[in-house]
Amino acid sequence: MSALSPAEQAAHRARQLLAEYPWREGSDIAAESLSLLDTLRRLRQFSLLGQLADRIARRHPLDPFVRRLQVQALIETGQASAAVDVAQSAVRRLDTTHAEWAELNGLLGRAYKQMFIDARRAPDSADLASLKCAISAYRKPFDANPTNTWHAINLVAVAACAERLQLKRAPRLDYRAVARQIIETIGERPTMDRWDSATLAEACLALGQIDAVEAHLGRYLSDDNISAFEVGSTLRQLEQVWDLGNDGDRGRGILNALRARLLQLPGARLEFSAEDLITAQQAPMPSAVQLEAIFGPDGSESFKWWQTGLQRASSVASICAGIGSRVGTGFLVSASDFGLGDTPGALVLTNFHVVNAHGSAGALRAEDASVVFEVFAPDMAYGVSRVVWSSPVDRHDATLLLLDEVPDGLVPMELAKRLPVRPEDGRTKVYVIGHSGGGGLEFSFQDNELLDHEGPGDSHFSGDPCRLHYRAPTEKGNSGSPVFNSKQWQVIGLHHAGGILSHLNGKSGTYQANEGIALLSIIKAVNAA
Repeated sequence: MSALSPAEQAAHRARQLLAEYPWREGSDIAAESLSLLDTLRRLRQFSLLGQLADRIARRHPLDPFVRRLQVQALIETGQASAAVDVAQSAVRRLDTTHAEWAELNGLLGRAYKQMFIDARRAPDSADLASLKCAISAYRKPFDANPTNTWHAINLVAVAACAERLQLKRAPRLDYRAVARQIIETIGERPTMDRWDSATLAEACLALGQIDAVEAHLGRYLSDDNISAFEVGSTLRQLEQVWDLGNDGDRGRGILNALRARLLQLPGARLEFSAEDLITAQQAPMPSAVQLEAIFGPDGSESFKWWQTGLQRASSVASICAGIGSRVGTGFLVSASDFGLGDTPGALVLTNFHVVNAHGSAGALRAEDASVVFEVFAPDMAYGVSRVVWSSPVDRHDATLLLLDEVPDGLVPMELAKRLPVRPEDGRTKVYVIGHSGGGGLEFSFQDNELLDHEGPGDSHFSGDPCRLHYRAPTEKGNSGSPVFNSKQWQVIGLHHAGGILSHLNGKSGTYQANEGIALLSIIKAVNAA
């Protein structure tokens, strides 16, 4: 188990405990299951958290701690209405002085808020009623204890949202007065943590003090211990509840700065629709003053790194069977990079098990595949003229496709000239951009450590497959995705598999990992063909 990340270890143990259910009352297993709940919450293993909390709740239905974590799992796994039912039932049994009373009311507000957010593009009367219920749920703990700034700032956010939407019969609240009270409360604390900085940023946003918003976000994002969960939560709140991206360039700059910071953190995951990604690509660069306020002296460089990743996404394509049926991912490459400079047209690299000439290994035949660059030209499906080169699954698992048309203006991927140094401290990162089976374009950054690779220390590769192992969450549709290095967004590998894999370089043991094939070894094999 030592080779697994903490999240994987917790998930592994949770699955073991679920398999051993039912547990004998008072046994060590029952106690361990209860103690594991908060660990799963902190590691964002919400599906397993929900399952384990459900088993414990069958024996202890009145335990408010178990019910609270069950509610959070339901919210985070898209079951907000079920979360409301569980939270309401649990909170009715508690006195207002109970520690879990405020927590459950806060999560009740969070569930109602999520129900509104899920329908924010076209909310109906029921969704707008959810926003009003969120105001009521957050207000109860605030009225009971006005120094509770977590509930207070969420109360401010949803009340401000109700005002923007001009909701009739929304609970009356002077949220600006509450925002000023939050600022005063936090100012009286002997020390501040990063959540206080995020809270102050929202309070200042309610008061229209945008310079102060950026200053507080700068302190928040510069905290060395900040997590992807925290930044993601702040981004979601500012974008979806405060509607910050629709208030001008400065608001959009704040959101893009948060996205850039998020993508630098392990545990991050962003999914964009083609429309949203195009909007992000076309957004003007924030001013140097704004970037320095949020990022510090290196703000411009951090934002340029984020923009480079966005631009690389244009050259990622979905591989489809028929109209809109994604089966994998591919990406545009330069013929000259593969020693095929005399090959006219556009080349796309994908997996052999996604497309090949004869439909082997369950793949599409080349003539049945279509290639869609969903960010660059979402309404244009390119056919495949022929297979230029391929290598089977047990070798490079790679296919080079020649498109029947050249996407005018689309830039091929930039390839790395060497692999990153083998990681010694677990801090070497890789990134994957690809199309999940049914979703949009996804940036994969969760547990994204490069674990090992078989490459030489220089650029002198043989034509044998050179494997890379890394932790990055991928789905079936990600087969054929580019694997990028962390600094320049240059492609180092072709993603093709994942699971329980044997260690590389003769090391004993196995681990949960994803596997890609080094581009430099593929290029060598193409040149040798």
